[in-house]
Amino acid sequence: MSQTINKIKTRIRSVTGAYKVTSAMKLVSTVKLKTWKSKMIANKAYAQEVKEAADSVFNYIPNSNSLLMDEEINTNKKLYLVVSSSLGLCGAYNTNIFKMAESTITEEDDAIILGKKGLVFFNDSKFKKIDEFSSYESIKDRSTVRAISDYLLDIYLQGKYKEIHIIYTEYKNPIVFTSKDLKLLPLADVDSKENVLGYPPLLEPNKEDLIKSLVPFVISNLVFSCLLESEVCEQASRSNAMENATDNAEELLEELQIEFNKARQGAITQEIIEIAAAANAL
Repeated sequence: MSQTINKIKTRIRSVTGAYKVTSAMKLVSTVKLKTWKSKMIANKAYAQEVKEAADSVFNYIPNSNSLLMDEEINTNKKLYLVVSSSLGLCGAYNTNIFKMAESTITEEDDAIILGKKGLVFFNDSKFKKIDEFSSYESIKDRSTVRAISDYLLDIYLQGKYKEIHIIYTEYKNPIVFTSKDLKLLPLADVDSKENVLGYPPLLEPNKEDLIKSLVPFVISNLVFSCLLESEVCEQASRSNAMENATDNAEELLEELQIEFNKARQGAITQEIIEIAAAANAL
């Protein structure tokens, strides 16, 4: 009986340690979620203004010969930017991204994998990986984010890819977030309406120079917005996972405590019986 009690005590200590870890991680991820979510909300308002301004300009440049606005490229190869996490314990966050990437990216395509979890998962993938940004860990690395945007734009201008996509996680609410495939380039399918301004705008100095300066800004803003949204989803997923783990640890501790009390009561009862039996024998 004492051996059973000792085993239960060991399990209680183990679960208590796990409970402390998961509750601490839940607190940390909740704070991070609140921080990044506020930044995402502020960025969404800014990104929406940028999109509306860009759409109103692109609407009046339908016949531009710029490669950025033209899908007539002599290749069917695509480049995908896959956003995963560098840390674990975030539920199904990475799994959903991996499923979409595996079903979307073909052997002919190339991919840039962001996040250590993605690099490990796609180590033996069927498509070619570009390890230019394998050191990326989070949205906090702003210089790397800018370098990614510049790289995507430069390599597209070289005509190596027909399309450039980003596979990231779209935020719905603190519980629901889904993986999404968004086309970054080309910008031929800009969502705009005719005569949105009611009159043609003045494009200075000219259409071509305006595109060269405006498109990189739009692409950079799109990439940053997607990475920021993925960061929020990662923290939300980790917060939910740690909350569930903490709740499970609490339930398990309650069950173990009841089991321990029963075992201890059984041991006490057994000792009383033995003492009574010994007294009767005398």
